[in-house]
Amino acid sequence: MSDASPTMLTRQELYARVWARPLSAVARELSLSSNGLSKICDRLLIPYPGRGHWPKAAAGRAPERPPLPPAPAGVEDPIVIGQARAASRRRRTRGTSEQRLEQLMDAAAAVIVEAGLPALTMKTVARRVGISEAQAHNYFGQRKDLLVALARRELTAMETRRRAEIGRGHDRHTRIALSTITYLREAAERGALVQVLTQSPEVREALRGERAATQRTDRDRVMGNLTDTYGVPRDVARAMTSVLTAVCLRAGRLVGEGRLDLDAAERLTLAITMTGNRDLMRRYRTASAVAT
Repeated sequence: MSDASPTMLTRQELYARVWARPLSAVARELSLSSNGLSKICDRLLIPYPGRGHWPKAAAGRAPERPPLPPAPAGVEDPIVIGQARAASRRRRTRGTSEQRLEQLMDAAAAVIVEAGLPALTMKTVARRVGISEAQAHNYFGQRKDLLVALARRELTAMETRRRAEIGRGHDRHTRIALSTITYLREAAERGALVQVLTQSPEVREALRGERAATQRTDRDRVMGNLTDTYGVPRDVARAMTSVLTAVCLRAGRLVGEGRLDLDAAERLTLAITMTGNRDLMRRYRTASAVAT
């Protein structure tokens, strides 16, 4: 096998070959072992038929073949196969640790969105990225660690964008509107993934402390503004903040689950939050004016 001339194929061509004939037959054509060819396919993220596929295909009962996903980072066509060390392997770039962490989290997010949390394994994620399961464990010791890191990344991105939008507002009403709209749009974009992650007991427990601290800081800032600027009693400010926050969170959850249209969620939630804030501030502003 080692004396055979190398073969140059694109990923698409190799994908077509392994779905046209049994892997052992394709491997012989390429002067490889079946195991060697399967490893090349794994590294290049090329799906191939599993055991029992061809008997099912002969009986007309074979499942539809999965689509060819994008190539992993560092892989370019054409692929050189049949040398002592496949060129596809030599061309792979390691990338930085930060890049690999992001790739693994991106792959995990894709698996969860496509197939649900039970389908997520370190082996599945590693295969999508084009590395071994053992290498994936070098970055995340356990599946739980990967889930927590992914949840933290998504929640941080949502909060960072929300705060950036709030900073554009020049008055309280504008800031409330921007905060509400941004949160709901982020829920529409990331909500399905975030809902799955935050409903996982292992993720919820791991992030309980830091999420509680973030929510407490936000609540105290809003309450302080209502009390110091508008004279709203602290107990009233606390109750109002809790109620209107709950409305936004519930709307975001419904949007993320696909049970409420984003446009309808924005109109309903803005109507409730803006009216509630205006009425409360008007009441205490009037009371303050009368008292003076």
